Amino acid sequence: MKVLSQPLLARFGHRNALRVNTVLMGALIMTFALIGPGTPVWAILLLSFSQGLASSTQFTSMNSLVYADVSNDEASKASSIASTAQQLALSFGVALGSVTAQWFLRDVPQTDHPALITALHEAFLVLGTLTVLSAATFSALHAGDGSNVSRHQRRRPIEELSEKPV
Repeated sequence: MKVLSQPLLARFGHRNALRVNTVLMGALIMTFALIGPGTPVWAILLLSFSQGLASSTQFTSMNSLVYADVSNDEASKASSIASTAQQLALSFGVALGSVTAQWFLRDVPQTDHPALITALHEAFLVLGTLTVLSAATFSALHAGDGSNVSRHQRRRPIEELSEKPV
């Protein structure tokens, strides 16, 4: 996905790529709620592979955006800050996932396998929904943000193209 991320960002820009990819990630998380005892292994592997592709795209897009407006002299400072922020975000994500799973698993006996699966499915649905909703945070980006690293060229509306310079 790292190889495909550059053309993807060049074509759609960081804002659009991150919004769409975040929604896709949320939908994939919710799809894990469909896995049950009869789910073929190949389907689970395909879903896991797809989730990995979406995650790779997300990390690549966000990491390249971090360095978009950073000078070469400040790159090492930005790298330290970005790495710390990424680790914090991952930690909060794991904590949120754990709390959400515990919320649904709290009264389920460990010997009741169908109830355990149902509780985990509910947790996947909630976490996927939260992920989809988080895509709105990328709406704060401007269409051209990150274009110096992605080489994205914002397409101008037809009205702008038809205006004649004075």
